[in-house]
Amino acid sequence: MAGPLTGVTVVDLSAVVSGPLTGAVLADLGADVIKVEKLEGDIQRNVGSRRNGFSGSFHVLNRGKRSIALDLKDPAVMPVLQGLVARADVLIQNFRPGVVQRLGLGFEAMQRLNPKLIYLSISGFGPDGPEAGKRAYDPIIQAYSAMVSVQGLKRGEGPEQVNQLIMDKLTAHTGAQAIAAALYARERTGLGEHIELSMLDTAVAFMWPDAGADATLQGEDIEHRPPISAAGQLVELADGWAAFMTLSDGEFTGLCRALDLDALRADPMFQTLTSRQRNRQAYSDSLKEALLKTKSMTVEAFLAKLDAEQVPVASVKRLEDLHNDPQLIANEVFRERDHPVAGKLREARPAARFLNAVLVPASAAPSIGEHTEAILRELGMLEALEAKPSPKTDD
Repeated sequence: MAGPLTGVTVVDLSAVVSGPLTGAVLADLGADVIKVEKLEGDIQRNVGSRRNGFSGSFHVLNRGKRSIALDLKDPAVMPVLQGLVARADVLIQNFRPGVVQRLGLGFEAMQRLNPKLIYLSISGFGPDGPEAGKRAYDPIIQAYSAMVSVQGLKRGEGPEQVNQLIMDKLTAHTGAQAIAAALYARERTGLGEHIELSMLDTAVAFMWPDAGADATLQGEDIEHRPPISAAGQLVELADGWAAFMTLSDGEFTGLCRALDLDALRADPMFQTLTSRQRNRQAYSDSLKEALLKTKSMTVEAFLAKLDAEQVPVASVKRLEDLHNDPQLIANEVFRERDHPVAGKLREARPAARFLNAVLVPASAAPSIGEHTEAILRELGMLEALEAKPSPKTDD
């Protein structure tokens, strides 16, 4: 069996991160993803570390795709777009609300052209409401969704952003999941679908199972306790850092045995999970003081002691060291390839592994308009544009 989405054609009108990553996930699963770029290319081509004018992030977000470069504001290209959509299973767009309608590429128009089309609309704040028309980037959504305030709570400090585009990426994976569900539903009903997905809604839904737990129960008679994540701890050691977490009573007892924390173990305020949560501040202060003795301990020794007691623990690793980590090597996470423009690349494979489906490594991310001629030939429209954009890369 080939990739699960082999035979599915996707028209990707999106740019930057959330939409392109959605398309890349589908391409990893075998879909034929056609990236429609403006003539100067996706702005993401100019973001982050680059070599020979080609950015690493653009490759990760657009691997496995074919690129056709078009001026979407030029009415002459509309027959090409209509030809693409008529043959497609999925369309992805992340323009601000209202823009696709002005371009003549809104859901209603595309559904008339292809009633079975799965149409994904990604926005920052949503299609309606007072913030709907605003430009939105990941840090903006982190702030608006309360994520930055949640990040600062554990240390008792002010708001703090997550140091990566977490909302863009979560929105992309949510979008890919929704598309897969819509394709499955279409097999049963024969109907297309319009999926509305906002980064803001994704952020709130993502936080709610733990960070939002304190706001789930409504009323006055609530016993408020910290979320599960509060049990995680970072500890500084002689030659680095480690993280550990004790949730069950057995894990707490194991930690105390591993580090000879007899006084902590004997304290009646900390005997059970309930009592530790009820006396959270006292427990946190006592644990912090008890862990001062570990500053002279090496990371290796700390891990050995906690592993022996089956306490969940890991060293704090650096991003640049991950490809040499024995567990990640065993998982075959990383692969290397030579990109025709960007040179040697290292990338992470799709996380899910299938028993029967074969996920062929996606092709390298394309240059601007690299496949314009081939795609126009497939549509029978090679002469459709007066001047065909030529493949190029940004300088």
